[in-house]
Amino acid sequence: MSKQLFVVSKNSRLLAFYTLIISLIALNQILSYHDQSIIIFPIFNSLTGFLLIPLLFFHILSLFYVKNLSTLIYKHFIASIPFLCVIIYWIFDDFKNKILGYNDNSYITILIALQFLVYIFFLIYFINENRLLIKAIKPTLQYRRIKFSISLFIIQFLITICLILENFSINILSSQYLVFLIFGLLLTQLLMILYESRSNQLFFKENDNLTHVTLKTKKNLGVIVNDSSYQILEDLQKLMSEQKIFKDSNLNLNGLSTKLNLSEHNLSKILKDTFNLTYSQYISFQRLEEAKKLLQDAHNNDIRINEIMYEVGFNSKSAFNTWFKKNTGFTPSEFKKGSQK
Repeated sequence: MSKQLFVVSKNSRLLAFYTLIISLIALNQILSYHDQSIIIFPIFNSLTGFLLIPLLFFHILSLFYVKNLSTLIYKHFIASIPFLCVIIYWIFDDFKNKILGYNDNSYITILIALQFLVYIFFLIYFINENRLLIKAIKPTLQYRRIKFSISLFIIQFLITICLILENFSINILSSQYLVFLIFGLLLTQLLMILYESRSNQLFFKENDNLTHVTLKTKKNLGVIVNDSSYQILEDLQKLMSEQKIFKDSNLNLNGLSTKLNLSEHNLSKILKDTFNLTYSQYISFQRLEEAKKLLQDAHNNDIRINEIMYEVGFNSKSAFNTWFKKNTGFTPSEFKKGSQK
């Protein structure tokens, strides 16, 4: 499964490493429980456990198509080297204590817990800064991916809590229960990823980069913070998700700006600042998402692709096919066939 995630899309490679690590940790849990003489495996758990949270955090950021993400990850790795050195020292110190029959020092668990608190703060901050953008992309697959990955992050938070309780538990029975709970939560994450990859083959593969975020300055975060702009985005979202006015093939910038009581220039600026899209790109993405839903709907098996194309507002078959292929990696017929497997 990790190999499949790695090859299907660049945006799922961090999740592929995350899946591989939790699979190995889950296997470790089984081996350690089966044979208590296996004392070297906890070394692996401690080291890789420190990598889980950053992998999941940066995977979530990758779903926002952060333009300078590679640089951000590189800087993070450089900054983490001293902490990794300390962890490696503590790992071998723990290993020595196990050989001598002493108790673990539990320092690594504390450091992992502190690390998680830092990443929770960063994630909450990032989501809050992009709340309008997230709300605007609710109908999209990109939103579902973000929601799914945040669910994995929450489960990882529960695993961290269980890990702390297990390390400091003085009751052997409760410690064993916590170990089983950690294993169950790891297994839950794996089953969630497996379910999504099997139930929708396009979930991790499709490249629908609807929105882009840069992290250089506050101005480039893709977020509009004043009340009037917020209300405009609220109204725009209602027009798209409730009234679905994008289905009108005659809709233009002037018509949409009139419905929002806004000048064409201001509407174009809001779309550019918030979504990094022109008006035509924004409307085309709305039509694309509606077309994908109709193509995925099992009740629409008998509907021709041309009918769906016209229903969502496209007039040109070549333009529809080109836009669909460019932003999903599939032709409409390939997408429909893949969704129904």
